[in-house]
Amino acid sequence: MLTMKKEFHAHDSDYTLDFGSGVNNNGCIQFTDHATKKESSIGITIDDEEFNYRVKQEFPSVVADLIDLAVAIHFADRLAFQNLRQDQSRIYVKLAVRHPEIMNTELFRSQLEILLEWATGSLWLFDFQKRSDSERFVVRQPSLPVASQDCEVAMWSGGLDAFAGLYQRLRSHPEKSFLLFGTGGNVNVHKLQEDTEKQIRYIFPNRCTLYRFPIRFFDSNAVRKNKITRARGVVFAMLGAACASLMGRQELCFYENGTAAINLPYRESALGLDHTRSVHPLTLLKVSDLISELLGEGFRVGNPFLFSTKSEMCQILAEDVTGRLSSQTKSCDSPHRHNISQCGYCSSCLLRRQALSAAKIEDKTRYLILHGNYSPAKDPSESLRHMLAQVETLRCLLNRPNSHKVQWEALTRKFPILDDIVDRCSVVEKLTTLDMQSKLIRLYQNYVAEWDDVKSQLSVNLIKNRDSES
Repeated sequence: MLTMKKEFHAHDSDYTLDFGSGVNNNGCIQFTDHATKKESSIGITIDDEEFNYRVKQEFPSVVADLIDLAVAIHFADRLAFQNLRQDQSRIYVKLAVRHPEIMNTELFRSQLEILLEWATGSLWLFDFQKRSDSERFVVRQPSLPVASQDCEVAMWSGGLDAFAGLYQRLRSHPEKSFLLFGTGGNVNVHKLQEDTEKQIRYIFPNRCTLYRFPIRFFDSNAVRKNKITRARGVVFAMLGAACASLMGRQELCFYENGTAAINLPYRESALGLDHTRSVHPLTLLKVSDLISELLGEGFRVGNPFLFSTKSEMCQILAEDVTGRLSSQTKSCDSPHRHNISQCGYCSSCLLRRQALSAAKIEDKTRYLILHGNYSPAKDPSESLRHMLAQVETLRCLLNRPNSHKVQWEALTRKFPILDDIVDRCSVVEKLTTLDMQSKLIRLYQNYVAEWDDVKSQLSVNLIKNRDSES
């Protein structure tokens, strides 16, 4: 059954993005901000050359539509400004596609618009028109397979979870090859993806292949852009799914620890747009349903580490010299333009530091708060205090008689989204309701225990730094 979606009409939109005849290399968007009545023509560039390297001899036109849709959502998410404390933005997207007969159906559009409202908090409306030029440039190129058909296709960010997750999958599945897919528009991130993949490839030669799909603006300096993009996980999943489909696979993996993927709010005010849902299990489920509808066959976007903490994912790195390589990954929410780019005090940096410490891995990462001559504008202990408050909340909820039912009822009264996750995802995880509840209870019990082991160390570091500024 479809969730009810909020609706608006094209003439009520806050922003209109018209992609003209379709998404093309070195194309443009006609972007209208209706509040200011300002219209802009903005250049975009996409590099889909690496989609040449595929197992399938043909490039299905529905996959080309999936790529174009993902690219259109990416640019809309960057351009349509979203104030987290104001009303929902209404975004109208006009896109020429090869299969409007599929994408204009009530089912597909409802799935798409509900998914994007869930992920971004904004309201979306799509107008899919018939594309006159049916092919992408890459569609006409010959197939050049470089990976076996039984490979596992996974998103590759260059972050610690991706690194630890891939290392664990390589160790536990020696028969498999892995195709890593990276995307985005940041050249520094692309360099990070390259460097971390080289480290893995050195340890496991001939087991991994990295593909990238850069998508960037040009001639767009006059237009304000969102620094925080809410549809990022959806866009990456769509593009990764396109890659997986071309490799003959019907599954795409994200390697993300369960506490970060579910991302329960740290405080009462951290609701909706203030809390990312990029790799949330319900996001991955909704994306899976959407892609399956478009491709006309079952497709799954999954996370094999949903029930693991970040520290549990990292423990395998402590078994050999690989632990030192963790310092070459990046986790920071807001990388700084310093020689030391990771702040060390945002929630992502703190979870990274907590995980490595709990896994008994020496953290050789250089953080601004610990190793740089840097004075944050805000209290650097703020995120830590919010995280510890959440840990105390979880401790109280789980500190009940050793009864599964009592613990689960306490958890879901405070965080009802957990019930939704179990109700919607237990079947795709191939678990009974009771087993999935037990796994989530164990996830948060382990998370609390890990914080108990290391919180004094992390607190002293931040307090010491704060005291030195006084």
